[in-house]
Amino acid sequence: MNIYDYLERMQNELLYDDLLQIEQKYYSLCSQLAGAEEAKKIEKINLDKLQQLLEIGLTKSIKLAHDYSAKAIYYEYDLDNEWSSHFFICTNYHPLLEQDDDWACDWVEELKGPDIVEFAHIYSENGFDKTEKAVGITLYLVARTVVVFAKASRKVKSKIPICIAFHDQDPIMRIIE
Repeated sequence: MNIYDYLERMQNELLYDDLLQIEQKYYSLCSQLAGAEEAKKIEKINLDKLQQLLEIGLTKSIKLAHDYSAKAIYYEYDLDNEWSSHFFICTNYHPLLEQDDDWACDWVEELKGPDIVEFAHIYSENGFDKTEKAVGITLYLVARTVVVFAKASRKVKSKIPICIAFHDQDPIMRIIE
């Protein structure tokens, strides 16, 4: 299975599975593909402060979305740029089933999000998917990013769709649809 197949599965898991199960699944996969030491290194990174920063960013984004009568909030992080991130307030939205994510390019406001420098350093050592080890590490880093974002999204309780993807990811993952 290639990395994109796993990412597609992760989207389905986000809609139907427990967040802890998702994180555990990709920890196990990372251990299998990259080794237990690599998985433990990623697991040890504390994301509590990140979750707080995401909740603050989401709260501001939801207010802006209401001010602009926006249809969705799209959070994008960049694997190749220190895991830097932005919240985009989007004036349009299409559900996942429509398979059209061009709506994410149509935004009216942008807020800087937090960086995850520790993830960026681990990612930069292996790249995206050149080896099995890289696939395992990338998937676990993405899973932890998505899970912490989903936790923050559930805490702030939005009635508009909230989505996440890394730069150039297709399709965009829906957290709240």
